[in-house]
Amino acid sequence: MQVYAGSFFAIPLIRWFSIKRKNDQIENRNKARLQFARALESPDIALRRKLLSARDMAQNTVIGKERIVYTTDKDMIEQDYEAEEWDRRFREVEKSD
Repeated sequence: MQVYAGSFFAIPLIRWFSIKRKNDQIENRNKARLQFARALESPDIALRRKLLSARDMAQNTVIGKERIVYTTDKDMIEQDYEAEEWDRRFREVEKSD
C-alpha cells in the first residue's frame, strides 16, 4: 500500500519535470527561431548581400531539357544512345581546343 501511495505522488512529479524540461527546450528553440526571423527582417549589409545573391541565383537557375540526365519518357536504350552521342561530341570539342 505504501508503494502505491508513493507512486501516486512520484509518477506525476516525474512527469511534471519531464514535461517542464521538454517545454523549456521548445521555448529555447522558439526564441532562437524568433531571433533568426528578426535578423532576416532587418539584415545587416553582409546578410543583405547574401540574401540578394541567393535570390538572384534562384531566379537564374532553370533546369531545361538540355540539363536533364534521366527521364521516364524515353527507353533506357534510347537514353544510353543519346548519352554516348553527347560524350562523342564533347570529346570532339575537347580535341579541337
